[in-house]
Amino acid sequence: MAAMALLAWISLLFLIVALAGSISVAVLRGLRVWRAFRAFSGAASTALEGVLATAADAERHAVSLSERSERLTAALGHLQVSLAHSAVLRSAATDARASLLSFRSALPRK
Repeated sequence: MAAMALLAWISLLFLIVALAGSISVAVLRGLRVWRAFRAFSGAASTALEGVLATAADAERHAVSLSERSERLTAALGHLQVSLAHSAVLRSAATDARASLLSFRSALPRK
């Protein structure tokens, strides 16, 4: 009977130690997972902030590009008008020069 009681106490002690060990391992692993999650969450939020900042920069560049495109279109229109005026002036200068040369050729020379 005493051996049976001793065996019961040893079994109970083994059960308590196994439960305590299992609970401590589960708590430590849960704590490790929680710390890893917090570290990942911090890194992910930092990376997300970087992505959002880059997206905002890209949006500003796109708006700036469209404004510059509009200015370029206006400048090209102004250039076409200026080139047309230049062609008219060049044509008039060529006609005037031709008239001057024909008049000069009619003058007597020494």
